[in-house]
Amino acid sequence: MANKEELGQLITLEQGKPLKEVIGEVNYEAAFIEYSAEEAKRVYGDIIPSPLADRRLLVLKQVWNKAYW
Repeated sequence: MANKEELGQLITLEQGKPLKEVIGEVNYEAAFIEYSAEEAKRVYGDIIPSPLADRRLLVLKQVWNKAYW
């Protein structure tokens, strides 16, 4: 991650944590965000038959209410 030092310094100033600890947190959160973004690529929708001949129903599966902590 390109800006981890700057983010680490900002968080250190805000929270008073040691810089080394904060850099670890920044790396962890960046990896978590990257993981979630990659999982979003695997969300697919399905088209199912409609009772009306001129319509289609699309079921879109989404990641919803995922806890980020």
